[in-house]
Amino acid sequence: MEKSICWQQLFQRWPDSIPKLGIAVTSLNESITFSSFQVSDYAVLFERDRPDTMGARSAIVPWEEIVTVKLTAPIESAQFQHMGFKSVGKVA
Repeated sequence: MEKSICWQQLFQRWPDSIPKLGIAVTSLNESITFSSFQVSDYAVLFERDRPDTMGARSAIVPWEEIVTVKLTAPIESAQFQHMGFKSVGKVA
């Protein structure tokens, strides 16, 4: 599966139980801190609660430019199941 499709599905299926807070890293190695987001078929609109160093409060990033996403809110591991993740192996 293409990475752009993976990111698109992750963001489009984001459950209400997980805060929309995090950091998206782009292929240009730019870290975009976000406090919310909106999605389209082609890109994600990241919204910030404070402007970045250039004064921007929003950033539109095409799906294929997202490299990684870091979540900044504390989240119980069980909540990730709503995003399609599952545990493997035995937990010690």
